[in-house]
Amino acid sequence: MTVLEAVISGIVQGLTEFLPVSSSGHLVILHKIFGFKEPQLAFDIFLHIGTMISVLIFFAKDIVNIIFKDRKMMLLLILACVPTFIIGFLSKNIVERLFGASLTVGYALVITGFWLLAAHFLAIKNKATHAVSWLDSIIIGIAQGIAVIPGISRSGATIGAGLMLGLEGSTTVRFSFLLSVPAILGASAIKFAHIEKSLSGAATAPFIAGAAAALFTGILAIYLLLKAVKTSKLWAFGVYCVLVGAITVFLSR
Repeated sequence: MTVLEAVISGIVQGLTEFLPVSSSGHLVILHKIFGFKEPQLAFDIFLHIGTMISVLIFFAKDIVNIIFKDRKMMLLLILACVPTFIIGFLSKNIVERLFGASLTVGYALVITGFWLLAAHFLAIKNKATHAVSWLDSIIIGIAQGIAVIPGISRSGATIGAGLMLGLEGSTTVRFSFLLSVPAILGASAIKFAHIEKSLSGAATAPFIAGAAAALFTGILAIYLLLKAVKTSKLWAFGVYCVLVGAITVFLSR
């Protein structure tokens, strides 16, 4: 992998990690274009670390407040992580194989698209009614766990679930992004052995370049998604996912 390929991958990761269009799905498609014969799992997780840092920067005040004051929100985030980690641990071997299956990614993107469209219209029909509850937290955590499948957007799954549960848009986005931090840390810990091997020698420069690109574009993506949710433009991402997914399925047959 060249530094240029790594930077392009980082830009794609940063934009698609938080925009609800599936970063893992887009990386699988991009790596197919680059001609990589094996799934770039270690590199992909390094990119996720870059986007995790963008969350820490963008939501620094929220994170500090949660650590020192808002203990209820901390417990809700911890509770949401439980089903996510259980699903991720039980399915890790299957998911690794799916990272090389562009046909599966295509179908998953179509599912993501229809999920976002349903969430958009239900959110308009059913106005926000309450803050995040314990049950909401568990359901959103399950949605995040299902998003380990490449092509299922993590932010799309969690934000869509929150909107369908009757949560206010900005509250749902904030909870989704804060929940991404422990999820990425957990995934990174599980795959640390792969990362450690891949960081040796010439791989170091592309990894750092890709992570840096993911960090800066991730901050931009967070801003864009917050604006899209506030202006009820979530449907556009749903249409995009359906179209890209359908094209990917057609080309993969």
